[in-house]
Amino acid sequence: MALSVGDEAPDFTLNDTDGNAVTLSSFRGERSVTVVFIPFAFTGVCQGELCELRDHLETFRSADNEVLVITCDRAPSLKEWGAQQGYTFPLLSDGWPHGEVSRAYGCFNEALGCAERLTVVVGKDGNVADLFRSGGLGEARPLSSYTDALAKV
Repeated sequence: MALSVGDEAPDFTLNDTDGNAVTLSSFRGERSVTVVFIPFAFTGVCQGELCELRDHLETFRSADNEVLVITCDRAPSLKEWGAQQGYTFPLLSDGWPHGEVSRAYGCFNEALGCAERLTVVVGKDGNVADLFRSGGLGEARPLSSYTDALAKV
């Protein structure tokens, strides 16, 4: 499924690293959400991207925006990685059923069994305000793409 600006964002419920259920629609009417799909934990490009988001998290918070990171890695790995890097935003496991949410967002790479780099900014109304991809699995999304997208919510 190819998402477009204005579409209703597919709802999901995934567990965070502590086993707590996080549901996209629970933010509706309260905050916008930046959904960040990444391929793999403990990889240089993914880590670099998330460290940049971590270091600029106030930009999102001041825009009344919640950052949710989704990867097909398992929660115990994500918990360790998050602790090592000091991530304070939820890391959500799309591990079972494998890639179900990534598929719903049209960013699951069947050949590699991982999410591709896709960012979807969901407005308080639950609709896609903006979305952008990187040029490939090995290419990070620039922070400017995030700040440009936040300006649209």
